[in-house]
Amino acid sequence: MHSNRVPPSATFAWGNVSEDFALFRTLSAEQRRIAFGAMTRRDLVRGELLVEQGGASDALFLVLHGALAVYRTSHPEPIAELRAGELVGEIGFFANIPRTANVIAIRDTSVLVLTRAAYTTLARETPEIVEALLAALARRFATETARLLPVRASPKARTVALISGGREPMPAAFEHRLREGLAAAGAEIVDLARVQAMFPGRALDASEVADWLNRIEYDAPLVAYFGGPDASDWARKTIRQADLVVFACRGHAPTPDLTEIERFACGVHPASTRRLVRVHDVRRHEVSGTAAWLARLPCFMHHHVALEDQLDIDSLVRFLCGRAVGFVAGGGGSLGTAHVGVYKAFRERGATFDIFVGTSVGSAMAAGFAKNYDAEHLERGTHEIFVSSRSFRRPTWPRYALLDHKAFDAALADQYGHNCRIEDCWRPFAAVATNLSTHNLELIRTGLLWQAVRASSAIPGLLPPFYTRDGSMLVDGCLVDNVPLAQMHQMKSGPNLVVHFGDPATEMFDVDYAALPGRLELLASLLTPFRKKLLPAAPSAVNVLWRSLVAHQRYDTLPTTPLDMVMRPPTPDGIDVTDFDRHQEIFESSYRWARETIAASEAAHHPAIAAIVASANGADKATEMVADRGADRATATAPVSQQARVG
Repeated sequence: MHSNRVPPSATFAWGNVSEDFALFRTLSAEQRRIAFGAMTRRDLVRGELLVEQGGASDALFLVLHGALAVYRTSHPEPIAELRAGELVGEIGFFANIPRTANVIAIRDTSVLVLTRAAYTTLARETPEIVEALLAALARRFATETARLLPVRASPKARTVALISGGREPMPAAFEHRLREGLAAAGAEIVDLARVQAMFPGRALDASEVADWLNRIEYDAPLVAYFGGPDASDWARKTIRQADLVVFACRGHAPTPDLTEIERFACGVHPASTRRLVRVHDVRRHEVSGTAAWLARLPCFMHHHVALEDQLDIDSLVRFLCGRAVGFVAGGGGSLGTAHVGVYKAFRERGATFDIFVGTSVGSAMAAGFAKNYDAEHLERGTHEIFVSSRSFRRPTWPRYALLDHKAFDAALADQYGHNCRIEDCWRPFAAVATNLSTHNLELIRTGLLWQAVRASSAIPGLLPPFYTRDGSMLVDGCLVDNVPLAQMHQMKSGPNLVVHFGDPATEMFDVDYAALPGRLELLASLLTPFRKKLLPAAPSAVNVLWRSLVAHQRYDTLPTTPLDMVMRPPTPDGIDVTDFDRHQEIFESSYRWARETIAASEAAHHPAIAAIVASANGADKATEMVADRGADRATATAPVSQQARVG
């Protein structure tokens, strides 16, 4: 820790920087000079405590560069992140109450300190400065309040450190292509050679080196630090400097003992700020051994990259830049093949989806997308699972469920692979289920793929729940979230295509309740063809069950952003959620509709469609990234009716 009074030369330099800070834009150059002259600079290393909850509020802090996380002792996750230009400790300082939270440096950070004594002097000698600061502070509070989210969104990283994982050397082609992809996306590339060329003979921890790096970080939408293959001082500095550390690895996971640089990175970064990239020669539907890598290096998310072309490199770049394109697949029974039709239309337009999340039948389709299956393969699989195997036409003695689940389970395992794990799918995937043991949403991101789909699709009453090894009872995810857009937002930033089948027009039923037959009359009608035609045209029991399960879902208040495109494919006449034998008709109808809708949306210049199809051209431009900087830690929400909603 280092603290000193800001010297005149530094005051002038930081005065220039302060013009970028909203708190000081209303001050004149002379007022900024006086304000900064009253402060001292304090440098913190990653992990150092700046403010302790319950401590005396005897100073106010302004972040010059770096990043700090705000924690409460009763909450394990950070409640906020603070970066350049933001104040720290203002609540306790101005209210003269003990500190309300802990504030810890999550990167090497510098702050300016205004003590209470210095503030008192400043207020007495130059009150106009204090008035301007308080007015700016009030505006900041108004802005922060306006962007509060009901659901926590995944923050974008501003700095990324790329280091080697494992012991097998990384192909030079991977780093070369990644550098090119990041540079094309507007990111700043910083390696040891560049630093040494700028500051020959200077130590990496020299103040001028730190100030230069932090100036780059403040100006650029993303800074990518290439740490090199060894556990060097430079690699350690990049890890301390980064919001996110990415382990690039190749081959099979080595023995459990971590390398020196892996051990250092895991000591600095929690799993939530670690990513794993497995580099392969060619692209496949699935690989093997990813679970072993994640056991060695637990990470929040992992990616598979093939060196045969630039496609996966571009996908990784979109993730790092906060522009990954997601596909959110809602539940809907037999209507699920509409996802395939929409997917095919977007793929023909050239769009690439980077991550998939689905509920119920949406998870079944999204799982196929994550394995790089094409639309025709998924159509054949749908026929095998729901028609050929007669999975939903096998009643059983109703001890555990109304249907025999064995045929369904076998069909799922045959289609997705008996031993295929979610971690080994080529693209990231998650399935939403309802955990009846904990009464919470269960986001399934590891384990056997077919079991995840089975758990997400376990319609209560029709199929037995899926029981995990730890004793959790999982049923259909539609009970908690039939359109898991919020879960997608929590996993990554960037545009999303959201496909669902809800929010239908009000539907009334011309059914005489007194005409509904009892069991004997119904049995007689079912056994006599001419009497069967006289039965009331009421929905089936399964149809009623489905309507009941999703009746709570509000489709007009999905947590959309301007870059989320919500689509509701129209249902062909006479089809309901149990008509799996008409999957081909549903697929073809949704495909034709999606092609027309994409063309119309592009003609209307919808920002969401532009962001989604940008992946067709590798169009993650620097100008787009700069435009997104104001949303680095928050995602503006609005009712779906105000967003790019079609259908």
